[in-house]
Amino acid sequence: MNGVLDFRLPARAALLWLLWTPAVGAAESRVEAIERQLRGQPQAALQALAPVLAEARGEDRVHALMLRGALQARLPDEAGAEASADELETLAASTPLAGPAAGFVRAGVWARRTPLGRADRALVAAMAALPAETADGVSLRYVAALAAVRQAAGKIDEAVALYQQAVNLADRGGPPWRRAELRSSLAYGLFLARQSERALAVNAEALQLASAAGDLDAQVTATNAEAIFASAQGREADELQASERALDLARRSGSQRLIGLTTANLADFYLKRNEYATALDLSRQALALALEMSDLTGLSLARFNSGLALIGLGRVDEGSALVRQALLLEERAGSLPMLASMQGEYGHALERAGRRAAAWAAHGEHRRLSDDLFQRQHQEAVLELQESQAAERRQRELAALEVENGLKEAQLLGRDLQQRLWALGLLAGVLLLAVAALLLRRMRQSSARLRSTNAELQAAGERDPLTGLANRRHFQAVMQQTSATAFEGSLLLIDLDHFKRINDSHGHAAGDAVLVATAQRLRAALREQDLTVRWGGEEFLVVVHNLPPEQVEALAERLLAVVGGAPVVHERSAVPVTASIGFATFPLLPAREPLSWERAVDVVDTALYLAKAHGRNRAYGVRALDTATGTAGAAPATGLESAWRDGLAELAQLKGPQPVQASP
Repeated sequence: MNGVLDFRLPARAALLWLLWTPAVGAAESRVEAIERQLRGQPQAALQALAPVLAEARGEDRVHALMLRGALQARLPDEAGAEASADELETLAASTPLAGPAAGFVRAGVWARRTPLGRADRALVAAMAALPAETADGVSLRYVAALAAVRQAAGKIDEAVALYQQAVNLADRGGPPWRRAELRSSLAYGLFLARQSERALAVNAEALQLASAAGDLDAQVTATNAEAIFASAQGREADELQASERALDLARRSGSQRLIGLTTANLADFYLKRNEYATALDLSRQALALALEMSDLTGLSLARFNSGLALIGLGRVDEGSALVRQALLLEERAGSLPMLASMQGEYGHALERAGRRAAAWAAHGEHRRLSDDLFQRQHQEAVLELQESQAAERRQRELAALEVENGLKEAQLLGRDLQQRLWALGLLAGVLLLAVAALLLRRMRQSSARLRSTNAELQAAGERDPLTGLANRRHFQAVMQQTSATAFEGSLLLIDLDHFKRINDSHGHAAGDAVLVATAQRLRAALREQDLTVRWGGEEFLVVVHNLPPEQVEALAERLLAVVGGAPVVHERSAVPVTASIGFATFPLLPAREPLSWERAVDVVDTALYLAKAHGRNRAYGVRALDTATGTAGAAPATGLESAWRDGLAELAQLKGPQPVQASP
């Protein structure tokens, strides 16, 4: 496990694999020392392992190969990790621990990919194959790795239980630094499970253990986690104090990786407070360290933060150049979540700097990436369900095969009995028919379960798991069924204002609570026949039919009120929420030219951008538009605004309720 809880930064790296081995043999003792001293430096650890592997035999070699494979999976060096797993399998005949270790290493490779079900199943199988007399220190690594996989898959309660089990195993004789870092992992899991007070108490234990052991890396881990918790709870003074303390500890440890990470975290703090000069100085320090270590993740983040700080200082062109370099690095790495997050922050920075056209382009790219990410997450969820159902189907097929084999045996027995005694033939036939009837019944049950599974898969693919609303795939299916050439009806596109600020100030759990509450408020304000869709990220789309345009305007005003009229209560905080809305009724006046549903969505999306550009917490509706000008669904917000001022478009403007202030 790396020395720092890097949860504040976008997670592009693989899951962090836990590897501590108790000192049994001389080579194994060296493995333990390598992990403790170089746990944040995988390349250096691999170099240190080479002479150990040249000498180690038996279980000592298994532990060394297991560490090598896990480090290779983290770099990532998938081919190297697979080679380590292959070598472990060759030792399985003589060393019982080698087989489970091979499964552990392969799970580390699969954990870098989604869905995570394959890594989960590999770890469960490896744990089941461990010998009964396996030491606590060996079992510990499998338990903690499985906890990491389930936490990454969103199974927070299961992850917390597994991390607690790993802590208990480590407390039976593990080194203090390991006990400390496992507690920090448990604390973060508890925090995700919304058990904030217990998370803080467990992390305090981690810091106490790390301090008593004098292990600076573990102290940085616990202190950085303390800063993350303070940030999520909006305690800026505590966040700054913990971030500065983590940076001081990292400098004392002499680890350039830790110094770079904690420096970047501190720069991020000052960026959020708009103290751009300080943020720029810290980001440049982090950039120099990332260049020295050839750390592409740190390099991307440092360039991006430097660019945002320069934009904030008014040096927009210089800052934009650095931001584009960071975006190029993330694009090459294939990190879609990071790209979407960066484009959103970049758009807000340009908007504050007054570059409306560039901000429009950045926000458009952010929406496109968010939509791609949203679709990918749904596809991964469906794929995970399909893999799970496939595993169950294989189990049913094996059971059916056993029954079929039993049937064949019964047939052979029947022939034999018939040859021996005709009197018993009748009885054998009755038994055979009974077995056939049982098999037929089971086959019918399997077919029914398969039909039910297919229905579940289709429903899962068209439903947003967080809010319970329909997703974009369902909307597209409805449009294909009901609108062959042109869309008729009303569309309202709703975007929650400053949603990133809610996540930054109150935490992602509060952001999820806001999305769920917004979905509930929209459902309560709409008719049963109206379609409400989670369009992606913080956007919602409402489809309304058979409602006059003037009533659609009244509906838009009502939706502004139901979303922003009262804060969302999360834990002990009242989170203020407002929304911006773009809407229109199709076909558009005056020409009533038919528009496809895609172009209709573009029209309301453009109106939504006007609402956001003119102050947010308001709705802009397109009453009429001269589509002959070519502005419908094609021009940016500036084009629609120009058409409005030239008399080629008629817009409705509605203001939302007075925003409610956040509770202290």
